[in-house]
Amino acid sequence: MIGSLQVSLTKAQCEIIRAVLYFDIFKYPLTKNELFENSAVFISREQFFEELDALVSLGVLKQEGDFILNLERTEADILRRLRGNEEARKIMPVAHKFSKRIARFPFVESICLSGGLSKNYYDEKGDIDFFIVTKPGRLWICRTFLIIVYKLLPKHLKKYWCTNYFISSDNLAIPDKNVFTGTELAYLIPTVNYPIYKKIMENNNWYKVRFPNKAIASPENSIELPRPFFKKSVEWLLSGSFGNRIDNVLLRLTLKIWRKKYPHMNNEDFELQFRSRKDVCKRHTLGFQNKVLILWESKTIQFEKSFNIKIS
Repeated sequence: MIGSLQVSLTKAQCEIIRAVLYFDIFKYPLTKNELFENSAVFISREQFFEELDALVSLGVLKQEGDFILNLERTEADILRRLRGNEEARKIMPVAHKFSKRIARFPFVESICLSGGLSKNYYDEKGDIDFFIVTKPGRLWICRTFLIIVYKLLPKHLKKYWCTNYFISSDNLAIPDKNVFTGTELAYLIPTVNYPIYKKIMENNNWYKVRFPNKAIASPENSIELPRPFFKKSVEWLLSGSFGNRIDNVLLRLTLKIWRKKYPHMNNEDFELQFRSRKDVCKRHTLGFQNKVLILWESKTIQFEKSFNIKIS
């Protein structure tokens, strides 16, 4: 039992364990190279593998092939992950197709993929989450267009049109500076207008504290922003003070509907899950971010008790 040995872990080893435990929430074992990219340790790859091998030797983590697992995980979790990776590969062309469709809508400036698919995982319960950047002052008009289309889509296509996070190109900073948001940023996949994606990463470089070894995405599969006649025409019609008034009305109306629909939420929880301002719209009805952070803390505490070691 490691507790009886009174083992003192290095900072690097603590961060390696914390990274394993974070992805363990999703039952998603990482390879050794992926763990290097996801650990908040700024050391060489060779030194990292030495620290990791020491943890496996101590018996606090285990290795199955190239995968590093929490002790309670099994080969079934690896197989589940590999199936999800294959499904992600198959669905990715669909994600790019719908990205192109969304990009043709008025006031859309850039699109990235987020959620499970951005981590190379997709299954029968999955959907395609889009992170959308809009023109300044037109976020709520843009969102309304896209929500109307979502309402009209056949049920089987709705999962390909999940537009739950919008920000405006004049304010690309994300205020929620935690491991959940940092992970989402680190894994964004740009599909439309790569230069704005790069600005997002530059405006949120705090995430590099947790991901010092992870490179930003390449522009390989990102297209230039399309500007069809319909898009340009609507943007011209809704320019100036007229467009400003409509955008303000849609913001107030949406906020009123959400407040009425979720009266039990206090202001803090509402701000976290339904942040609604001129330059941001965030709609996460299930409080997923909070759940993940609470589970991560719980897993950390459980691990420390099991092995009588401190990692946080």
